Amino acid sequence: MKVVVTGAGGCLGEVVVSRLLERPDIESVVGLDRAGIDLEHPKFVGERFDMREPCLPALFRGADALVHLAFAIAQGTMTLEEMRANNVGGTLNVFRAAQRAGIKRIINLSSASVYGSGENLSEDAPVAPSRRFPYAQHKVAVETASEEGFPGITFIHFRATFILGPRAAPLIRKICTSRLYLVPPRPHPRIQVVHEEDVAAAILAALPASVRAGTFNLAAPEAITLPALLRNGRFWAVGIPISALELIVGRPAADGGPRSQPSGAILDLLRTSITLNCERARHELGWSPKYSAWEARAAYNQPRPVKWALIAQGAHETS
Repeated sequence: MKVVVTGAGGCLGEVVVSRLLERPDIESVVGLDRAGIDLEHPKFVGERFDMREPCLPALFRGADALVHLAFAIAQGTMTLEEMRANNVGGTLNVFRAAQRAGIKRIINLSSASVYGSGENLSEDAPVAPSRRFPYAQHKVAVETASEEGFPGITFIHFRATFILGPRAAPLIRKICTSRLYLVPPRPHPRIQVVHEEDVAAAILAALPASVRAGTFNLAAPEAITLPALLRNGRFWAVGIPISALELIVGRPAADGGPRSQPSGAILDLLRTSITLNCERARHELGWSPKYSAWEARAAYNQPRPVKWALIAQGAHETS
């Protein structure tokens, strides 16, 4: 099997590519990333790739599946229009290239944020992304477009909660390791997290052709609060109310739209309760999380691993 992975050099991409290369049934992996990928492996080809630009057919030719991870979570210096062009326009650009190359299976990383808020939500719950969180709106747009414009392709969408682990996003690591942590209003919202290895395991479980199209929630079983998660296993940490920080970054927009400062979007997310029911993934994929929420949090007690260390570790364990 040949697999193409977008966002292959990113936090989750590193884990997914590493686990793919371990499998004897995977003949080759093409890793695409805007920053390029510094990895040498006999089954791996890396290419510098901006999904907003025309996609070279050769990158996708002969592939059996596409794993799409590339997406901008935060607006950063982009305008809202530029962020949507990257996330939605770029993703559909990739999907069209895969379609032209004859790829029949696309595994897309979506997000639990598409639900907006709620408790014990199944995949049948209506999507209601917050207007204050453009990332969630973009995920919904991609899921909707995949249902309407790509006949003949099997789409599998994974709606994951906050992804933690030793290689997870720098912002998440910063939140989990700072001696100052954000405290949402009481009663504290209930959330879930999921370990990066458990997300990678779900993606690999969706590769066989026997897995039908569908949407799957991914989360560790514990429903927790952000303060409990951030204080866990730490000698001291000081909580800063979100309301105090908003004196600096500004309050949410009165009309429910995005904040004037894009960095404030995370504050709205941290005010929101969202927990998932993951029975469909257990039943249809045979997936169950190996890591608890607390084990996922404990990954930050160690320094960030060397890039692509999983490849060397796997080679050592099989030698």
